[in-house]
Amino acid sequence: MDDNNKYYHSRHFLRLLHHYEKAISEGQVPYMEADELTDIAEYYMTGKQDAKANQAIQAAIDMHPDSVDPQIFLARQKMFYGKLDEARKIIDAITEQDDCEVIYIRAELSIKEGHTDEASKYLYKQIDLMLDNLETYLYDCTSIFMDYDQWKYAEEWLERLREAFPYHPRIPIMEAEIKMGLDKYEEARTMLKTILDEEPYDSEAWNLLAETNVALEKYPEAKEAADYSLAINPLDSNALLMKANACMHDSQAPEAIELYTKYLDIQPDDISVHISLVLCYYAEERYKETLPLLEKAEQFALKLPEKEADLSQILQLKAFTLSRLDRFTEAIATIEKAREFCDESLVWKCDLTEADIFLQDKELTLAEKYFSEALAKSPEQAETLFNIALSYSNAGYNDAAIDLLDDVWTLYGGQEGKFVVPYLANCYLRKGDTENFLFYLKLAPSCDREATIQLFQDRYPNVAPEDYYAYAYKEIHGFLPQET
Repeated sequence: MDDNNKYYHSRHFLRLLHHYEKAISEGQVPYMEADELTDIAEYYMTGKQDAKANQAIQAAIDMHPDSVDPQIFLARQKMFYGKLDEARKIIDAITEQDDCEVIYIRAELSIKEGHTDEASKYLYKQIDLMLDNLETYLYDCTSIFMDYDQWKYAEEWLERLREAFPYHPRIPIMEAEIKMGLDKYEEARTMLKTILDEEPYDSEAWNLLAETNVALEKYPEAKEAADYSLAINPLDSNALLMKANACMHDSQAPEAIELYTKYLDIQPDDISVHISLVLCYYAEERYKETLPLLEKAEQFALKLPEKEADLSQILQLKAFTLSRLDRFTEAIATIEKAREFCDESLVWKCDLTEADIFLQDKELTLAEKYFSEALAKSPEQAETLFNIALSYSNAGYNDAAIDLLDDVWTLYGGQEGKFVVPYLANCYLRKGDTENFLFYLKLAPSCDREATIQLFQDRYPNVAPEDYYAYAYKEIHGFLPQET
């Protein structure tokens, strides 16, 4: 994908695109090679301009009916929209079955169908046909499994590439990314630092290092790595995203909002980032600003082939937003719409959101009904109970929240469940129970430092969470605890 983006910004491609679009604007279809028209179609497809993509690919087929590239594009387009049987018919009809692109897309189709092992075996059987271009073939096979997040298979194919071509320049960065995919972030971090020692202007390595540091909760280091990448290219969308993610996890919502907004200027259809931006606005209680974002995300999701999961999540967030704006009738209507797109196994999440809406509207009986239904359906009992506790706390029902948080701690067990401690401190603070507030606040940083910062940083700005207790003690008693 990164390689494609670089090509789409190259002088060669931009000249092709200008020539094509100028002719189309004059009512003509210019004669171009099949691969050139296919590249233009893929460019339009990347920008979700389906009509223009279809026009370009039809031109390629009309001019070059036997060319492989346009047929591959059509098959991949069918795969994108989940029409796997139609994709297979297109692939089977291609005359040059030994073309490497046909081999690749057959493997991709098998992966999409859930037969990854068969795909790997099929690609291995084709190696003898690819001996004249073996290095590229092994690299491409590794990339295919990486693109589909099949990291174990990617690791196997990378070893084949390493055995045959140990000095291939992409091996180090691919190995680091595969380690990340296998959740071996410390190993990946070491590899990426080695790569950057040798090539400090490798923006891809800086971005992967930033992502690795986010996964390891090393947020200042993640931001620093993203900054190095942005120094190389200020419009690097991956670097903006990684820095935004680091800021979000480090409870720096205003900075994250600014970065996510810049990212969406470059990649406006990234639904996951719309959702991350919405969550940052929630942290700032800027609910009105989330509605336009959610409506945009809803429109993007409607165009996706597998839109149900994204649409349900977006509509649940929209319902939550509307409830915070006291638009309860609209909120309930929206959550009912979310249920239409919700997978049956996840309908408990809609119950949870609907219960929260009723709780905000002081409809306690209805709230309890839907909370009970969510808890009965959820496969994640302790986590669901924790979310219910947060809903009660946010709505001001602190006694109920405290009882539920105690239950969550019991369900998880003493050591694992201690993450509830900062939330208990917050409930006791809101309740006005200063003794229990101080007791739990003192424990909070060692139980869940990130949650402690998120809950209390506005109350104690520019203070380390380990010092919150001392500040709170002095605030309440007039002197520091060590002076007692």
